[in-house]
Amino acid sequence: MIIIRYRELALKGNNRIVFERALQRNILDALKKHTIKYNKVWRIRGRMIIDTQEQVPFLDHVFGIASYSYGIEIPQDIEVIKKECLKAYKQGTFRISCQRMEDFPYSSQEVEKEVGAYVVEHTGAKVKLKDPDQDISVEIFNNKGYVFTEKISGPGGLPITKDSHVILILQDNNSIKAGLKMMKRGCTVNIYKEKDIDYSELKEYEYGFKIKEIDHIPQDTVFIVSDTVETIKEYPYFVLRPLI
Repeated sequence: MIIIRYRELALKGNNRIVFERALQRNILDALKKHTIKYNKVWRIRGRMIIDTQEQVPFLDHVFGIASYSYGIEIPQDIEVIKKECLKAYKQGTFRISCQRMEDFPYSSQEVEKEVGAYVVEHTGAKVKLKDPDQDISVEIFNNKGYVFTEKISGPGGLPITKDSHVILILQDNNSIKAGLKMMKRGCTVNIYKEKDIDYSELKEYEYGFKIKEIDHIPQDTVFIVSDTVETIKEYPYFVLRPLI
């Protein structure tokens, strides 16, 4: 079970559902491209869940993901949560961290205290709230409990959508950085080559869309250029300068 978190999407108000669906679509595309076996990918407010037993390191390259964790789904029961956290404990000092996103008989702090005391009772381990050897986390949502021991950082930003098309002009090595910055803002990127520059790094983030090369500069299109403050210049078309 993989728990996926996002941050910027939560700020999008009435458009939030559009970005959530885009993220879900891009995750499904990534799973398909890497032939990952899974049962389901579903959206829950503030979270996305992938029901799989496989490792999916390519989630590091799906824009819109703030972090993700490999976790265990259990009943929303304090006694079950205690036992699962005890199983998760390995050695050294530890801390229980709880985030509750729906009604539950215990507050987050109460869960942390109850579960922490249970682990101490059965292991003799010491609790350390700052920089422990192990951080055991509990999240309560979807009428379930989820226990995990690691948060893996994602690339953040917004999920790439099918609507925001821009053309990246490959001018120099900084063009790749400029393209990544606009992809992180949710833009579908196509390529126009002024110079023959390797853009394989961009293709590592190619989920939910496909990068295309074009051989001419069309009208009424937005272009990405690699200008910085030191190299800024004028263009006869509308440009974005993300490296400024």
